[in-house]
Amino acid sequence: MTIHKHLFFTVLVFVTLLISSCFTMPGKINFDPGLPPEQTTVVVFEKEIHVKEYNGVDVFDEWQPDMKYRKNTVTLPAGQAAIAFDLFAYFKTGSYSSITIKQEDIELHFNFEAGKTYRMGFYREIAGGLGSFIMSRYKFGIAIWDNSIEYTTSKNNAIRYWELGET
Repeated sequence: MTIHKHLFFTVLVFVTLLISSCFTMPGKINFDPGLPPEQTTVVVFEKEIHVKEYNGVDVFDEWQPDMKYRKNTVTLPAGQAAIAFDLFAYFKTGSYSSITIKQEDIELHFNFEAGKTYRMGFYREIAGGLGSFIMSRYKFGIAIWDNSIEYTTSKNNAIRYWELGET
């Protein structure tokens, strides 16, 4: 009986480690810790956004350690920002269908206001048109939302959005 208990706990530890390695905890990063809070803004980058550069500075290894893509909450200097990133998004379109979107080397510019909190992520919407009568088509892109409002993925509630394509 003791061997079975030992084996059970060994398997339990192994399974726990295996499952925990599949998930990466969100990161909290302060890009310039020397800046006073009144000169900063906070941006939550959803896990679909894999930031490679912020204002020309390579941040990929710090923001996505070991290439484990995660949601990041980053304190940045307020003002004009250039963000270069890759997009990797997946969403279900029905019981047995899904769409995967991968786009690389996207660069966006946005003026972040001091003292505000933003969220940057993926959005999608039904595209409409004749083709959508037979099978749904989607427009998709990146949006920036005010993070203080209720969580949404609709571009209609976005402060700004960039359409990237259509399925």
